[in-house]
Amino acid sequence: MSIDPKTIVHGILAEDLEVDPAEIADDVLLRTLELDSLAIAELIVRIKEETGADLGGDETRLVDCTVGDVVALAHSVLEAA
Repeated sequence: MSIDPKTIVHGILAEDLEVDPAEIADDVLLRTLELDSLAIAELIVRIKEETGADLGGDETRLVDCTVGDVVALAHSVLEAA
């Protein structure tokens, strides 16, 4: 079974971080979803737990990323592994 980073990231945002699924789109900034640094840190940890992709611990660099950027980053880390 292959890992689909998009499904996982969207699922974590909706289920764990309680973001309205209707607001989750590839071009939406994480800060627009009102995720603070703690929520972004949780997103990073949950992505690693679900996929094994270590996005690093610097949540401040992700605050200005879009959902699509996070998906692409997780995908690139998985491809490099």
